[in-house]
Amino acid sequence: MENITLNELSNLLIFIITFISSIGTLLIGIKTIFNKQLKPLEESIENLDRNQCKNYLVRFLADIERGENFDDVEIKRAYDVYDHYVKDLKGNSYIHDKWEKLMRGSD
Repeated sequence: MENITLNELSNLLIFIITFISSIGTLLIGIKTIFNKQLKPLEESIENLDRNQCKNYLVRFLADIERGENFDDVEIKRAYDVYDHYVKDLKGNSYIHDKWEKLMRGSD
């Protein structure tokens, strides 16, 4: 077997560190490109989610106003959707005002 010199060992170590660093830089670049490409899709999904919540809540609140009866599961689901709309989607609009007006008496 050959003896490895200190110089050869240091060159090998420098090569390995440089190679790992290059791979890390490449992965960061790929991640940045993917995030940039996915951002419009994420915004579109969030907008769709917000609109679906609004549609559901407007329909639910209109049914409450008309005096329709709901079972406990339907009411719990409405609360889940409303919580998601307010907390996760940061929705605070006419729906919030109507919810407060109609649901305070329904608790």
